[in-house]
Amino acid sequence: MNFTKTSQTYLIAAFALTVTVVTGCASTVKPTTGLRTERESAGGVQLQSVHLEATKSGLRVSGTVGRMIGYGSSPRRHLDVEVIGADGAALARTTARFSPNPIRHDPRFRTRSAYAVTLPQVPPPGSVVRVAVHATSLSDCSN
Repeated sequence: MNFTKTSQTYLIAAFALTVTVVTGCASTVKPTTGLRTERESAGGVQLQSVHLEATKSGLRVSGTVGRMIGYGSSPRRHLDVEVIGADGAALARTTARFSPNPIRHDPRFRTRSAYAVTLPQVPPPGSVVRVAVHATSLSDCSN
């Protein structure tokens, strides 16, 4: 009998957590229609995902990176985030670090690191948000 109640409690808690994670905070996030994303993996770091969210603070760019063949555990790697307008002009540039860095390796599980950065303005429709792995230190980066 206790096992059944424990199972039910676990299922209800798991469902509530899933709903919370999937829906997020809908009051502060606006849809980012009209924006495209591009991603460029390099140096053994694979850009697995890029997510865009329009918030009160601007455009939040976030996602995950993982290891691929050729990965060397260099803490100097970072990500370059660039916004290109529909006319081809650069609208914004910034850098982002992913964490943990270096990306952990575990043969039993897929491991990945996360990144996030907020740009001060939401770009106009037709713009492209480009995220690229940069294998130099931030001090050597031209951004």
